[in-house]
Amino acid sequence: VYEDLYSGNAKVTSHADITDEGQTVNFPKIQTTATDKNTFTHTGMIAEKTTITDKVDYSNLTIGEKYKLSGVLMNQETGKKLLDKDEKEFTAESKNGSIDIEFTFDSSLLTGKSVVVFEDLYNENVRVAFHTDIKDEGQTVHYPEIHTTATDKATKTHTAAPDSKTIITDKVDYKNLVIGNTYEVRGVLMDKSTGKALLDKEKKEITATKKFTAEKPDGTVELEFTFDSTLLKGKSVVVFEDLYNENVRVAFHTDIRDEGQTVNFPEIHTTATDKATKSHTGV
Repeated sequence: VYEDLYSGNAKVTSHADITDEGQTVNFPKIQTTATDKNTFTHTGMIAEKTTITDKVDYSNLTIGEKYKLSGVLMNQETGKKLLDKDEKEFTAESKNGSIDIEFTFDSSLLTGKSVVVFEDLYNENVRVAFHTDIKDEGQTVHYPEIHTTATDKATKTHTAAPDSKTIITDKVDYKNLVIGNTYEVRGVLMDKSTGKALLDKEKKEITATKKFTAEKPDGTVELEFTFDSTLLKGKSVVVFEDLYNENVRVAFHTDIRDEGQTVNFPEIHTTATDKATKSHTGV
């Protein structure tokens, strides 16, 4: 603000110093970047305890003044609050800088959903800046969802014939990935009767993995498990799948009772009798 003092039409004094902080009012700006604390990406980890770190970059604050950041997690689908606000107070040591706010919560019910971090900046209990864009990818953490469908490669059904070389194809449907991120699907065959990993003749788990870069949020990837199933007559095999991002498990499909994940190996026994004698002696 520049000020001039007049007596009549004559200017008698003025205060017009462009560098004078006393004449200046600063209008702050904030920008936020939300990432999962474990993956350091915009892909979140499904777990009972997970943490989102929100890095808030601020500019044009007044050095020496106290500020308060107030953040809240929003459900991108509904636009409603997911958690109560988390706040952090600080004194500006420079006009421009950054500060982190962490949100720790249970994300186990967020499969296939996305969370957006809203931030407000307060000075003297007055909101002076905000970043609240529900569509901003920088403010967003996505929680993946996967579903698997396991079938025998030969029959293309959930029924397989015991053989020295059996191939199970597992189709993994994924949802809500981050385009451009690299992911890895890791699968293991489970014995349905024991609930434990199926072992081959060398007592090793039967596994398969595949890495891919997400070209779109939703899609499909296939894994193949090749093994000797001759001893599996009358048993069922279930495929468990985990999805990793930056070597962190972010989603999984591990339901031992899911028929879609199951391949059954039939067993038959026959009893032959003569129709007349109803015994094994024929007429």
